[in-house]
Amino acid sequence: MNAQLYSQFRQWMLFVLISLTLACQNSSTEAPDDLLSESQMAQILSEIHLAEARVTKLNRVSQDSNTLIYKHLEKRIFQKYKVDTAAYSKSYTYYSSNPEQLADIYKQVTAELERRKKLTDTISVAKATTPVQPLKPADSSKTGKKKLTARIKTAVDSSHANKNKLPARLKNLKK
Repeated sequence: MNAQLYSQFRQWMLFVLISLTLACQNSSTEAPDDLLSESQMAQILSEIHLAEARVTKLNRVSQDSNTLIYKHLEKRIFQKYKVDTAAYSKSYTYYSSNPEQLADIYKQVTAELERRKKLTDTISVAKATTPVQPLKPADSSKTGKKKLTARIKTAVDSSHANKNKLPARLKNLKK
């Protein structure tokens, strides 16, 4: 009996899975009038994924803070590309219903993010391998050294002279 129940359960699950798959495929989705090009979508999605990573890296405890920061970054991205949120949402919905186009867009996104990572890594390596130059004195001539030596000697002499001079009230205490 267990085998029969298991077989019926598998058939029912297969039916549900096929039904859900067919329900999710909406081939009648038409392109909106203000559809963003694939390259625009790729650029915007690259920026959005970077913004998400920045917010995640902040490690804020408050989810509200994370949301506010992300919304601010997202708004700046849309301003940068001169796109309103409605056009972006419609375009994203359209491309999501066309998996081949969305896959092409995400290939561009992946390539852009890898390009930026290589650029960042190159800059980091360049900074790490750049030798630090030792600081040179402002005036390394012999006269400059003589002046510096004279100033040091004067400062040392005056500190020794002041050390032997006690204030009048301290002299009175000694007596």
